[in-house]
Amino acid sequence: MRILILTLVISSCAFAGGSIFGTQATGDRIVAGGVRAVGLGGAGLAIWDSLGMHSENPAAAAYTTGATLRVGFFGGLYGTKDKNTSDTDSEFGWQAFRLYLNVHPRYKMGIGIDPVSRTDVRLFGQDSLGFASDSGTVYEKYESRKVWLGSSTDIRWDHAVKLSDKLALGTTVAFASTYLEVNHSLDFASSGSSSGPRDVYYHDVQRFSGFWGGLSFLARPSEKLSVGGFWKSEADGNWDYERSVNHGGERLFKESNGTRPGEFGLGVGYHWAPNWAAYFDAKQQSWTVKHYGPMFENSGLEDRDAFSAMLGVEKLGGTRLTDEGFDRWDYRAGLAYRQQPWQVNTGSLTGDVSEMALSLGLTMPLVQQSGKLHVALELGQRSASDVDVTESFGRFYLQLDMHERWFKREQRKLRD
Repeated sequence: MRILILTLVISSCAFAGGSIFGTQATGDRIVAGGVRAVGLGGAGLAIWDSLGMHSENPAAAAYTTGATLRVGFFGGLYGTKDKNTSDTDSEFGWQAFRLYLNVHPRYKMGIGIDPVSRTDVRLFGQDSLGFASDSGTVYEKYESRKVWLGSSTDIRWDHAVKLSDKLALGTTVAFASTYLEVNHSLDFASSGSSSGPRDVYYHDVQRFSGFWGGLSFLARPSEKLSVGGFWKSEADGNWDYERSVNHGGERLFKESNGTRPGEFGLGVGYHWAPNWAAYFDAKQQSWTVKHYGPMFENSGLEDRDAFSAMLGVEKLGGTRLTDEGFDRWDYRAGLAYRQQPWQVNTGSLTGDVSEMALSLGLTMPLVQQSGKLHVALELGQRSASDVDVTESFGRFYLQLDMHERWFKREQRKLRD
C-alpha cells in the first residue's frame, strides 16, 4: 500500500470569485458605520449632526429629530495578482439595515442588522503529490478546487440617551452569528499508478453564535470640536464544527464554548467653518487563537491585532431656501490605513496583511427633506508581508436614509 508523502511538487494557483485574502478565518471585513462614513475613509465616530450618523456610535442617534430607516448596499470589483497569475472578480452585498425610533426627546432606540465580514472565494490549482512505492516515488497530478462561503452578522439593539446639548451616551446589546463553509476537492486524473479511490472531497462547516454588549459616547466640548467613541465586549457563545470526507464516510461533529473578539474606537471631529469639517478615527481589535474557531485550531495561527486609522474631510451643502441643485449636495473624501488580522499560508504562516484605501462620497437630499441618498466609492490595495501577492479592489456603496416623525402626539381640537 502506497504511503502519501504529502510532498507538494507543482503549485500553480488561479483565483476566482472574490478577494484572495477572504480565505481567512476572519473573512473580508466590511467597512462599518454607514455610507457617509465610507466616504470619509471610515471615520466619523464624532459626527454630531443627524444627516447620516456613524452607526458604530449609538450615542449619535440621540440628536435625531425623527424616525430614520437606513438601507445600504455595495458592489465590488477585485483584481488579484502574483508572480504567475492574475484574476478579476466581482461581488455584491448589503451594507447595513437600521431603524431608529424617536421614542422621547431624550431617548432614542435603534434596531439594526449589520454585516461584519463576508467570504465568497473560489481557488483552483494544478498540483501533484508524491507516493512511495516499491519501484520508487511516483508523482500524480491533480486539480485542486476550493470554495469558501461565509458571512458574519450582528443583530443590534441600540439605545441613546441625551444628557445635555453637549453630551449623549449609548448602549448596545447584540447577537453575533458567523458561518463559514469550505468545500475542497482533489480531482486526480483518470489514469495513474495508484490504486483505490482517487478523487477526495472535504466538506467543512463552522458556525458561531453568541451575545456581546457595548458602550458609546458623543461629546461636544466646543462649537468646533466633537469627540466620540465606542467599546464592545467579546461575544460569548458556542462554536459548532462539522467535517465530512467522502472516503470512509468519516464525519466529525464538535461543539465547544468560544468567543469572538471585541473592539474599541475613538474619533475626533473639527468644524472650522459652518459647512466644513474633518474627522479622524482609530480602531483596535485583538484576535487570539480562540477567536478563529475550531476549523483553524491546529493550523498554527498566532495572535494578531487589527488596527485602522481613518481621516476624512467633508463639505456640507447649503440649507437655505435660495440654495438649489448641486449647492445642496454634500461632498467628502477620505483616506484609510488598515492592519488586518489575516494570516497568509505560504509554507509558513505570516501576518502583517495591510491595506490602503482612498474614498470619495457625496450625499443628495431627497425632495421635501424626507431623507438623504448617500453614495461612496472606495479604491484600495492590500498586500501581505513576505508574500508576493497584491490585490487591488474597488467598491461602490449606496445607502438611503428615510426620515419621518413617529410617536408624535396629535393635538385634537374640540368640535363646535
